Formats: sequence, C-alpha cells, structure tokens
Amino acid sequence: MLLAKIDARLIVQVIVNIVDNAVKYTPPGSHILIEAGTRGDMVEVRIADDGPGIPDEIKPRVFDMFYSGANTVADSRRSLGLGLSLCRSIVSAHGGEITVEDNVPRGTVFTFTLPSGEVDIHE
Repeated sequence: MLLAKIDARLIVQVIVNIVDNAVKYTPPGSHILIEAGTRGDMVEVRIADDGPGIPDEIKPRVFDMFYSGANTVADSRRSLGLGLSLCRSIVSAHGGEITVEDNVPRGTVFTFTLPSGEVDIHE
C-alpha cells in the first residue's frame, strides 16, 4: 500500500487533467495506463498512452501557463493551456515534481512524484 500526505481532491484533479489530455489527443483505440509505485522516499505516479506523442520541441513548454501547442481539441475549440500548468502547481505545492517524456515505442508518459508518508487520523 502506498501512503502519501496529499490533498486527495487536488491530486485526483492532476490525474483527471492528464488522462483527459490523453483521451483528447490520442486516436480511438489507444491505450492509457496508470501506474503507481515508490522511488526512494517518493510515491511515483505514471500515466502513459500509446498515441502520437508530443514533439520534442513542445515538451519544454507543456507545463507553461496558456501554452496549448499546435493541438486543437476534436470539436475545434482550442485549449486554454491551463490544465498542465495547474498540474505542475499542485504537484509542486505537495513537494513533488512532474515530467513528460516519450513512451517507447510511441506515445507519451507523464510522471509525477509526491513525498511518501504516514497519514495521522485524528478522530
């Protein structure tokens, strides 16, 4: 069992934002895999897809506020570019980091870490 001191609603929002992007920007029939484990004293969450991926020149900016790259949403509305920026802010506020990399042989992997720790329950 993985334990971390987090605001569960905010971390669920991070996962929802990343999965929502994967759904929007991968073709029908693509797969999305969510995994969690430990890396040292951190909990690591990986969300991977096997879609077309993110071009290397865009990766450094995907977490910038108001940056939405060259992608358009399926209904032709442009994204406001707040989702991944918000994810980075939430993860950073929890003492973690968020990264993006290629999923080999194709697709994208977003990974974020959170400090692990026991949760004190006061009843």
